[in-house]
Amino acid sequence: MAIVYYDGDCGYCNRAVMWLIGHKISSRFQFAQLEGEYGKNLANVRPDLKNIDSIVVVDGKDVYIKSDAVIHLLKNIKNYQLLGWSLKFVPRFIRNAGYDLFAKIRHSLQFKNECKLPTIEERKYFLD
Repeated sequence: MAIVYYDGDCGYCNRAVMWLIGHKISSRFQFAQLEGEYGKNLANVRPDLKNIDSIVVVDGKDVYIKSDAVIHLLKNIKNYQLLGWSLKFVPRFIRNAGYDLFAKIRHSLQFKNECKLPTIEERKYFLD
């Protein structure tokens, strides 16, 4: 099982999680808020990730953060694999600079219906 840790207080992040689920990301991926119990456990197990303000994907022994996490997720969604592989050719420092820039403004983005509750089917993807 792979776990995607995300900022549960971020409307954009919540919408991104629902987008991933809606695009049929593999059922082996589950989602947990960084602020939840699983997120706290991640910080205990991996102290180097304690103050990380980024999406974190733990897939087996591999840990992906920032743009590497996004690429890993895209490569696991049908019809988005090519985009994921293509982004790998952009140097990480450029990808992460773009990621960091977006991360700074994400809380100011306004969305309609940003607090959509997951359906019963969608809830199976969430750990907490």
